[in-house]
Parts: sequence; C-alpha cells; structure tokens
Amino acid sequence: MFFSKAGKAAAEWAKGTRVPYKEFAQTLEKIEELSGKRRLMNWPKDLPACVYLSVNQLGPTYEGLELGIAENSLIKAVAVATGRKENKIKEDLKIKGDLGTVAQQSRNNQTMLSVPKALTVLNVFGKLTEIAKMSGSSSMNKKVDAIRGLLIACQGIEARFLVRTLAGKMRIGLGEQSVLSALGHAFTLMDIGEKTMKSEKLDAMKDTNVKRVKTAYCECPNYNRLIEVALKEGIEMLEEKCKLTPGIPLKPMLAHPTKGIDEIMRRFRDNAMTCEWKYDGERGQIHKREDGKIFIYSRNQENNTTKYPDIIEKIGECIGEDVTSFIVDAEVVAIDESGSILPFQVLSTRKRKNATDDNGVKVGVFFFDLLFYNNKPLVRKSLRKRREILRQNFKQIEGSFYFATSVDTNDTDEINTFFDEAVQVSFWGFF
Repeated sequence: MFFSKAGKAAAEWAKGTRVPYKEFAQTLEKIEELSGKRRLMNWPKDLPACVYLSVNQLGPTYEGLELGIAENSLIKAVAVATGRKENKIKEDLKIKGDLGTVAQQSRNNQTMLSVPKALTVLNVFGKLTEIAKMSGSSSMNKKVDAIRGLLIACQGIEARFLVRTLAGKMRIGLGEQSVLSALGHAFTLMDIGEKTMKSEKLDAMKDTNVKRVKTAYCECPNYNRLIEVALKEGIEMLEEKCKLTPGIPLKPMLAHPTKGIDEIMRRFRDNAMTCEWKYDGERGQIHKREDGKIFIYSRNQENNTTKYPDIIEKIGECIGEDVTSFIVDAEVVAIDESGSILPFQVLSTRKRKNATDDNGVKVGVFFFDLLFYNNKPLVRKSLRKRREILRQNFKQIEGSFYFATSVDTNDTDEINTFFDEAVQVSFWGFF
C-alpha cells in the first residue's frame, strides 16, 4: 500500500501478493510530480527491494554492485525491444532529453500479439541484480538481451522507470534523507495500526522514529538489516541491533564550510575547539574485525580494501597488543621517499582494485579519529575522548602511520598561527 502526504492509501493490491512493478512505477511518477518531500511507502515483504530501487541501488553501497550500462548499450536494448532503429531512438532522445520517456513512448506505440506476464518489484530487482553480476568478454551482449526481455514485459510507465534505473538517473528528486524520513513515518503508521492518536502526539512519534531510522542507517547503512529489525523486532530495537560493526562502513559526517576564523569563533564562543590539518588525500575508514580481517572504505563507502595491500600488511605494526577490533578514520596520502606529501593526483594513479603492491605510489596514513574499539562503538563519546583512546592504543610508524596534526584551543591568535602553518606545510608538501 502506498501513502500520500495525508496518509491516505493511493494504490492497493491483493494482500499477500508481490508488489506489482506497475504500482511501484506509478508511485515514482507521483513522487516525480511533487516539488516537496512526501511520505513514501509501507511494503512489509517487498520493502527492501522497493527502497533500493527508489534510491537507484541494488544493495548497500559498500557491496559495490553496479549495473554499468553505457548509454549506447541501453539505446540498443530499447531499439531491439521496441522494433525501432537505433538512429530513431537517438533522434527522439535529443528532443525529449530522457531515454526513459523515449522507451515508454516507443513501447506504448508497439503492437503486441499477447499481453506479457505482469512484472513485480522482486522480478525486476532480481533481474537487475543478475545483470549487474554479469561479467566476461560477452557480458555486455548478455546484459542487452536481459534488458530487452525486461522491456518487452513492461507495460505503460514501467518502461520509463526501468530505463531510468538502468541509466542511473531516476529524475524524481528523491534523496536518501527523504527515504529515511519516509521509512520512519511508515514504521510509525504500522506500529499504531488502527489506533487513533492526536496529531501532535503522532507527529512527535514520527519525529522520534525518523531520528531512530537515520541514526541506525548512519551506523549501519544497510536497508535490508534496518527494515528486517524494524518490522520483526520493532523500531525501538534499531539502536541495539543496527549499530556500528567492523566490516560495515559508517556514513561520514560532512563538514560545513565557513568564511573565516571569525565566523568559527562566533559559533563556538568561549568553547575550546579542535583544529586539524587537512591532508590532500583520500578518506580511509580502516576496519579490523575480531577475526583479524581488515577492510578499508572510502568516504563514499566504496570498498578500497584491495587498493591498499601495503596498508593491510603494515597496519599491525602500529596497533597495541590489546587491540582486537577497531574502526579508525584516517586520510591516506601519497608520499615520496623523503616523506614529502605528494598531490592527490599522484595517489589517484594507484590501481583501484586487486593491487598486488603499491604500484609505485607509496602512501602514508594519518589517523584522526577512533570510532570503534575492542567490540565497543565510541561514536557517542566526545572527540577528545576518542582521540585519547586512539593515541593510547596506536603508535606512529615513520614513513607509514601518523596522527593528524591538531590543536585544541579557543585562542584566536593560536588558531591563526596554526592555520598559517597548515597552509605553509601544504604549499611545501612536508609534514
């Protein structure tokens, strides 16, 4: 069942059956037409697939499952499925600017001898997952054939959103935060069922549950796990069951830029603040599980573990004897033999996956935060306390591992001096 802003049912299907893909596509169309944020959905069994398709993913970001369909291949699939020439599809694309709309119109104008079996969300999600996993020399031809099969089965607006999903451009203006808010609202409505509740109390309950969902997703960005816990054990169990875990990357908090130190001082007033050097590298969220396995994730949760075999090989040297598991936030930079920090462009020349050595690019790792330590999340402790635990249990190794240079102060002159030093070091490339 889908819900509009007012909470009224917008579409229904037989209880106990799979969610029709057409109903899902019609809901996406409604979202596309809305300018603001709206409540989304309430789909118990098919909910994970519906959510992933809404945000144009096939699973958690850190699993790295991507469709990888080039526009030309997608145009070819649309042409083959609708019996049209590729050049005609391209001409329409120039006019419409959206291959999904072109696919829908081409499909609607096509005469069919029989109506194909209706698609369900799980059918589509499963087939897209298969397409993403196809590899090898002839994989693109196999992908085009699979897409053709899906397009032939499409009815009405299904073709529009299927092609947009394949192209990675949903065009519905639905961000991740809106989806998380919608889940919080949907879980609330499911929880209260048919009970009546004053609007103020209901709104407060929704706000509380949205916060629970967003917090859980930040620590465990996996919709499958989040939805399973909320539906089977209750939304109040999210904090306990969807918490920070080595092997699952934490979503990073993004910085807010300021116009200068004066603005920072106005915000912090007389409170001491932490100032750190910004290194010209790549975020490295390094995880160690209790079984000894190491993972390295980027700022966008991409699994970079096989990109840095040298970090994995050496990191044991900087860990204390009592450390069994951890998640440490760091910046990975390229360095030369003298210890000078090299520009990010040098780091970017490293082989992205399955590297067997440093590929001629030596790296240094600058630790600046400890998020998890010996089976305990630390994210609710202060930054000062987390850094204290970090420095007590990790050590610097010349040429490999360092603590980020920082200062704790509320003195404007000291901050200005520290800033000037950071700029100077950045300019000359030394640490």
